[in-house]
Parts: sequence; C-alpha cells; structure tokens
Amino acid sequence: MAKTPKIQAGTKGTRAHFLDAMSDLEEQKSLYDPDPNLLRNGVKAGAWEGFPHDSMPPDCPITVLGMMGENVYVISATGILHEVSRWDHPTLVKLFTPHVNYLKWAFPAWTKAKIDPETEQVIPPKVDRVARDKAVEAIIAEAGRRGIFNPKDNVRGRGGWKAQDKFIWHSGTMLWSVETKTDGENKANGWDLKQSRPAEYDGIFYKRDSDTIRPWKTRVEMTESPAHGLLKDLRTWNWERPYLDPLLLLGWIASAFMGGALEVRPIVFTTGGAGVGKSTLHNFIKAVLGPALYSTANTTAAGIYQNIGQDSRPVAVDELERKGNSYKEQAIIELARQSYSGAKLYRGGSNHEGIEFELRSSFLFSAIIHPPLEHQDRTRMAILNLDKLKRDHGRQPVIKEEYGRMILRQIMDGYHDFYWHILPKWKKWLSDPRLPFDARAIDTYGTLLACCELLVGEAGMIECGLRADDMLEDAIDIDHLVDTMLEATAGDVADTKEKWQDVIERIMFTTIDQWKGGEKHTVGHVIASLEGNFFQLPEARAMLATVGLGLRDRHSPQPGYCLAIPYSSSKVDKIFEGTDYYRGGWTNALRQAPPTVALRGLEKKYMDVKINRVPQRCTIVDLAGYDAIADHDETE
Repeated sequence: MAKTPKIQAGTKGTRAHFLDAMSDLEEQKSLYDPDPNLLRNGVKAGAWEGFPHDSMPPDCPITVLGMMGENVYVISATGILHEVSRWDHPTLVKLFTPHVNYLKWAFPAWTKAKIDPETEQVIPPKVDRVARDKAVEAIIAEAGRRGIFNPKDNVRGRGGWKAQDKFIWHSGTMLWSVETKTDGENKANGWDLKQSRPAEYDGIFYKRDSDTIRPWKTRVEMTESPAHGLLKDLRTWNWERPYLDPLLLLGWIASAFMGGALEVRPIVFTTGGAGVGKSTLHNFIKAVLGPALYSTANTTAAGIYQNIGQDSRPVAVDELERKGNSYKEQAIIELARQSYSGAKLYRGGSNHEGIEFELRSSFLFSAIIHPPLEHQDRTRMAILNLDKLKRDHGRQPVIKEEYGRMILRQIMDGYHDFYWHILPKWKKWLSDPRLPFDARAIDTYGTLLACCELLVGEAGMIECGLRADDMLEDAIDIDHLVDTMLEATAGDVADTKEKWQDVIERIMFTTIDQWKGGEKHTVGHVIASLEGNFFQLPEARAMLATVGLGLRDRHSPQPGYCLAIPYSSSKVDKIFEGTDYYRGGWTNALRQAPPTVALRGLEKKYMDVKINRVPQRCTIVDLAGYDAIADHDETE
C-alpha cells in the first residue's frame, strides 16, 4: 500500500453522524407511555388474550427469565436484571418504570362508576391503579413456564461476545450485531448493522450498564480505516522487533474489542526501562478503546475481577513490576492466564458464600522488568520489548474519538471472514513444522496476527516489514514469514521449559552440603564425575543420598546410569521448598516427561531403590535420555 489511506470522511462520514442522531431520537420515542385508559393496538386495558396469568401481556416492557429457589429473575423495562423474592407495589413499579402506565393497562384496577353531580351523567369506571396480585401471578407463572435460571451461567455484561456464529457488541445500553450475507465461498458480501435493547438472546441475558463505545454507523472499508494510521503511529516507538511488534500490538487492540468472541485472548506484555514510552503507549491505547478499557496502574487481582464482573472488556495494567516476595503480581498474571481460555474462578465471599467469575478479557501489561513467568504464562503472551525513544520521536499521536468506533465497526463487519478464513489461515501458517510452536503458542501468535490482518490486510502488514510474495499481489511470503517468526521468537522459546525439565534442572543444580576435595559439589557434578570415572558408584550414591536421591547402576535397567527420585521425601522437599513442586509435586511433573526420560512400565525391582538403607518407590530418570533431549534443544 503506497500511501496511508484516507480515513472515512465526506458524505459517508456525514451519514454516520446523521444515523447517530436518528438513533438517539428513536431511543427517546421508545419512552412514550400513553394513558392506561387508552386502547393499545385496539385492545382495552385488561382485555388482552391470556389475561391475567395464562401468558404475559403483549409488547411487555419486562422480560421474565425464570426462577431459582425463592427468587424470580426479571429484566426490567430499563434493561436491568432484578432478583425478586419480595413482591409489593414499589417492586412492580421498579420493574416497569418508566412504563408505569403500561403496568396499569396490563393489570388494571378500576374505579367504581359514579354520577356526575352537575350533569347527572354516569361517569364510567376508569383505571387508576394496579391490580398487584394479578401482576404478581402473571410474572411468577411466566417464571415457572421458563424454568430454572442461573444468573452465574446465563448473564453477560459489556464487551464483545459470540452467539452461535455471530459477533455481538454490548455497549452497555445497546446490543449491536451485523447481519451478514455470504457468497458461494462462504465469504461475506453484505453487511447490515442491527441494534436492540439489552435483552435475552440465545438463552443468555445481556444486562444493561453504563455506555462504553458504540460502533460506527456506516461500513468502514479497509482502505479508509484509521487502523493504518494507528499502525504507522505504533511504528514510531523504538521496538526490539520493529517488523513484528507493532503488528502484534495492533492485533491486541482488535482482540481487546472481541473479548468473549475469541476462543483465546492473548496477553501482551510491554517491557523497557525509563524513557521508552510505556506509559505514553498505554495512553495511546486508552484513547483508541475509550471507556471500553479498564485501565489501572496499581491494583490487585480481586480489584480487577470485582470491577470487570461479567463484562468481557479489556484490561490494561501499567507498572506491573517484578517485586521481591510479592504475590500480588503473580495473582494478576494468574488471572490473565485464566481469562486467556475463559476458565471459571471461584472465590470466597464476605457472607461465606462462594463467588463465581468467568473472565473473558484481553490483558495488556507493562513493566520495566516483568515478574517471574512460568511456562504456561509465556505461551499465552507476546512479550514486546522497547528501547529508548529517539530524539526525533516527535509529539504523542492524536487519536480522534471516532477511531475506536470505526475499528469496532470493522471488526463487526469482518468477524465472519475472520472466524471462517483469516484465523484458520494463520493457525495453518504457524503450524509449519519448521517452527517450534506448541498448540498454545500457535493460538497466541495466530490470533494476534489474524486480528491485525482483519484491520489492515496482508498489504498493511507487508508495509510494516513482512516480505511480499513475488508471485501474488499484496500477499505475504510464507517462507519468509516462517523465518521471521523463527528468529523473532527464538528468545521466547529458549526461555520456556516444560515442568519436568524445570524439576530435573533444579535437582541437577542442587548443592550437596558435603565437602569433597576442598569443595561442595552439585548433583549434576557428582553424576558427571561418576560418568567420567572420577567417583566410584558407592561414593556417588552416598553423596546423592544426603539430598534424598538414589542411583541405579548401568544396565539396571538402561545401558547408562539412572537417577532415582523418590515419590515423596522430606529431603527432596527441601530442594523444592517455595516452588510449585513442593511436597511431592515433582513426581506429577516428571510424569509429563517423555518415556525416554522418565521410564515407564518398569518392573517393581527397578522402581524400588534403597536410599539411606530405606527402600523407596522412585521415578527412574534415564540420564542418557535426558541428555539427548537437552542436547537437541541446544542445537535448535
């Protein structure tokens, strides 16, 4: 793409603003509530079919969802979920307001006929109040017909969601979706924006809340998207990988809008010292996402899930620094890890009742030095490193309010093709056997890059630094992409290790508290000395026994020596004190090792090893098998 596309303006931009104004007028009209004595669609008060409790009245402004125990769950006329166990007149008014006249029309209580003292004419009965018992009967009967409703499983808040194959954006006061037409190749070729009040959809209730951001009212073509300008702005930061990192971050912005509509929500962590522009970058992203973003610089995991609740809004945490002996940062990272796949969290409440959370938010972190990250954390995130800004960096980019709305509309229109074509394509590309990615890494990088393509296309990604295919126009060179990803993620892959590898490495680096030849040896050094004929087997066994480990001789059962690690041992506990492997956790981790390392199916006589004269059931680790995998990793 030779030049930056022009952002939608002119007639299309004017039409979008006009449609905004018309939408506001329609919302105001919906508040009209005529006198209860007037006919509604030709029907007199209390004369609708099914009165009083065989069905709900026509065009009813409330929605009964069901019941659980003594509670009935109702969506009020204002779109708020109510849990009702006590029924009185104020409760009914709260449910139906601002349509109180409708309540009286549907369940009328009449005045008595009177004689006008001046004209001596009969004044017919009029509706002047609510027949409360009839209204309550109708609502409870409808709840019984609807069945059990669990608000923990069936309620969604603001943000992006997926219902069947459709993307739904819940802005807070409105639900938005795009009706898509498709061609013979199942690609979208028609788009119609729809809006409705928060209500029940496909068995899920979307609860009303304060408004965040609404999609742009007219279709935004890729050639007129502000995403190209945002990508250009992101490239002004001094990234370690300028050809890739801006693409990943732009992809995260798109994923932040999608939230619960994604199968996984990749985590992005920006790092760098003072003066690299991390806080400015956060402000840049806040300006794009607007009120949809929950942004904070000093919080706890509880603070996040209590503020997010049932929303799928994105979360940005600035200054999540590494701190000694602090578990607050680890709890937040664990929360992001759970949100990645949408796992449910259970926490105790102040009233001794369990509280259930299911986060589906995209997380963005920044820090000078990130906290310690486990293997399961690294495969769920992209770490983007920043260097100091150049002197000619210039002023902070200006983000207009409509940019986020336009990008949201792009996502809504493009979700069908993203789900069926773009994302599967990127997962296929990153599954190339030349890349060392596991399934989770493929999901992480594939989702971010697919989201980026949704906004700027392959041509926009090529303009950032990916190589174009010589044979195809505006298409990425796949072989070069593989080489690029291999080089770009080499450090990330090197920093990750499986749990079983971590266990064996910790054991190998354990220092034996015993002097030998004027020095203290590690477990790994003792084994190497034995294999080099510097130690004898009884001598090596005695030294390893001081830390609770055993040794099997050559050809018993493997050609080389085998390390025997007890299933449980107070001495081995000391090696893993303060880690996830404490109190026997190392045994479960070793079960995940390849069978060439942690041997399987052995006879009992090989698994029972005497350590300090006491027979102990052990995991038998073939040291030659472990070395083969370790040597292979080093040559990758």
